Amino acid sequence: MKKKAMIAVIFVGVLFAGLCFLSSNPIISCKIDIPESYSEAIEAQAKGVYSRRLPLIPVCATIDSFSGNEVHYTIHYFPLGTVGMSYMETDGYSIVKPLN
Repeated sequence: MKKKAMIAVIFVGVLFAGLCFLSSNPIISCKIDIPESYSEAIEAQAKGVYSRRLPLIPVCATIDSFSGNEVHYTIHYFPLGTVGMSYMETDGYSIVKPLN
């Protein structure tokens, strides 16, 4: 019985460590070319948890489109949920599609 409990504790510890790593290093999935400054800004904005009241962890950010000087992207959170965002160097970030 102690062996199963120890395996469960190790599994939970590894899962927690992985989620902590993902929250500070979300994966940026970019199928289109965008300037490096935009990619860095998106990565900086996507780090951390969604909010103190709703501790969702960002897993990845997918770049949806880039036109002119505006990039649209979606942040995927663990355990569930996505947020549609846009970013412009002049105006900053804005939520296009709230958490669902």
